[in-house]
Amino acid sequence: MAEQRFSIYRPIHKAIRHLLFSTSRQIGLADFADDAVTHETLAIVDRTISFLREHRGHEDTFLHPVLEKKVPGITAKFAEDHDEDDRLTTEIEQLGAQIRNANGARRVELGVEVHERFNAYIGIYLGHLYREETELAQALWDHFTDEELIALDAAIEGSVPPERLGLWLAEMSASYNPDEISLLLNIVKAKAPPEVFQGMTQLAENAMQPAMWAKVRTRIGLG
Repeated sequence: MAEQRFSIYRPIHKAIRHLLFSTSRQIGLADFADDAVTHETLAIVDRTISFLREHRGHEDTFLHPVLEKKVPGITAKFAEDHDEDDRLTTEIEQLGAQIRNANGARRVELGVEVHERFNAYIGIYLGHLYREETELAQALWDHFTDEELIALDAAIEGSVPPERLGLWLAEMSASYNPDEISLLLNIVKAKAPPEVFQGMTQLAENAMQPAMWAKVRTRIGLG
């Protein structure tokens, strides 16, 4: 059996895929003739894009520079992907602004367009995620120990303000299995003040199915 190495990409990419697919579903269900539904749907789109930008920034700041020192040029294509990603998400945001300023049949028509554009974007972005999980992950394993990768992961988490980390945790809790979310919460329990741990556990409980949360409660020592 092959050695299981620490994967810096897999956990966060699970949350990213959840965001992408759940947002696509929300856009597809939306009645753009309804003002309240339109407002809610576009807010979800904006929220998802903000997470994607933040994730891209973490990779640009923490992962690409250390990889470049070991394998010069390895991140060039991924940097191009990030530039394309920024362009495509900006176009989706601009389309959202058009929807906010439209009415009636025109707004419904634009709603169909944003659904198509967002799903086209997902198709492109999923390939990018896969290549990171194979090409860049292998380079990280070739040149860094698991302890070094865990330290990199901790540096990324440490750069996220607590209130923002809570928002990420909600997405993680909706996409992680009990072992993964228990590991994350036990780290918070060991390193953060009790009130932070309590707040994080409440966020996780709210986002998870009861049967899964029951397993997590036991694994984080809540009985």
